[in-house]
Amino acid sequence: MTTLGQPPEGVVMTPLSSKVFQVLAQYTAFPWAVMVAQCKRCALDPSALGTTDLKKVAPFLCSGVARFTSPEKGESVRRDLDRLGPGG
Repeated sequence: MTTLGQPPEGVVMTPLSSKVFQVLAQYTAFPWAVMVAQCKRCALDPSALGTTDLKKVAPFLCSGVARFTSPEKGESVRRDLDRLGPGG
């Protein structure tokens, strides 16, 4: 059984994907759904994000969270994802 705040059973994520998931889980009840939908827009695998992928998908993740929660939460996601990048 899948819990909304967790990825589906059997999904193995790269360390960066796991960190992105953890960031999203702080701001939305549906972190996996947000990751999947926004990564799909960018033709990325949400379970295998790398640094370059994060740069590409981060704006979509932020706007997705903002759309379904609040602009403030979207901005918090942006700030937290920026910290995951190189030197963050």
